[in-house]
Amino acid sequence: MQVIPLGTNGYFPSFGRQTMSLLVSGGERTLLLDAGSGLGRLIEPEVWRLAGGAAALDIVLSHYHLDHIIGLSYLPAVWRRGPVRIFAPAFPLVDAEPEEALERLCSPPWFSSPLSRFPGPVEVIPVREEEFEAAGLPIRAWRQDHPGGSIGMRVGADLAYLTDTAADEAVVAEIAGVRLLIHELWFTDEEAARGPAVGHSHLSGLAHLARLAKPRLILPVHHHPRRSNEEIRRLAAELSRRTGIAAVCAEEGRPLETGEEA
Repeated sequence: MQVIPLGTNGYFPSFGRQTMSLLVSGGERTLLLDAGSGLGRLIEPEVWRLAGGAAALDIVLSHYHLDHIIGLSYLPAVWRRGPVRIFAPAFPLVDAEPEEALERLCSPPWFSSPLSRFPGPVEVIPVREEEFEAAGLPIRAWRQDHPGGSIGMRVGADLAYLTDTAADEAVVAEIAGVRLLIHELWFTDEEAARGPAVGHSHLSGLAHLARLAKPRLILPVHHHPRRSNEEIRRLAAELSRRTGIAAVCAEEGRPLETGEEA
């Protein structure tokens, strides 16, 4: 399994980083985790090549905040290979229903064409159960602590993706032993101490969770847009120091292996 981070910011793009989207290869179809503005990188030739030869696209959404779904409106321009399936969380995993949320995004006056009129077929699959399959890969999902809800997920044996959530040791059993833990790191400890860190993670919380779950590699994501790339590198280095686990800084558009060689 290979992961290509396409967008790693939260809220809005900054410092050359787009908002949340990760391309996962190794399944039967091209798989995206979230559809923020990073989805637009599919138009870049090198990313297109890394996406492989799959003629279909599966997208799994964590929730409906714009930094995780705005890229769906880019699909007519960047994906013309074949059908698209959008696995969209529904109640009780989140406090929303996918049909209403996505129709509101992709319809006038906010966008010119609803999903049903995109150039290729688009199917929206509500996710209400904790276990489902996308791109031929087994996925286990659970509700997270975030306003309105979000889902964390384990994709096969190799990968766990947790964004827009407080670091929560209650999920250790779900993510224990993964090769790659992709987890948001929104606050520094100093920022979290200045006010309630509602629905988002800070450095000490993520370090504690990682020490319990023992992944082989940590990829911190969903960075605050004010955070410079150098500050992110320093946070990753501190995360590595506190956990004894390698924490890496994503270079958007470049692959990150989840196997032994990572």
